[in-house]
Amino acid sequence: GRIMAGKKNRLNKVWMIPEGEKRDSASYHFVHAKTLSQLRNAQKLRMRKYHPKLRQHVWFIESKMPPHSK
Repeated sequence: GRIMAGKKNRLNKVWMIPEGEKRDSASYHFVHAKTLSQLRNAQKLRMRKYHPKLRQHVWFIESKMPPHSK
C-alpha cells in the first residue's frame, strides 16, 4: 500500500462540522474516522450529533481536515 511518512494516520479522519457552517468559522467540530469502504465509495458522512453550544442535536457534515500548523 501507500505509506506516507507521518501522514498515514490522517488518511481516514475527517473533520465534522455543523451543516451550513464554514470550516474556519465553525462553532463546533469533532473528528471522526471513516471506514475504508466509506473512503472507497467516496461518500460524505452526515450524522446527527449533539451541539454543546446550541444545546441541541444538529446535522454534522464532513469537511476536510484543517491544514496542519507547525
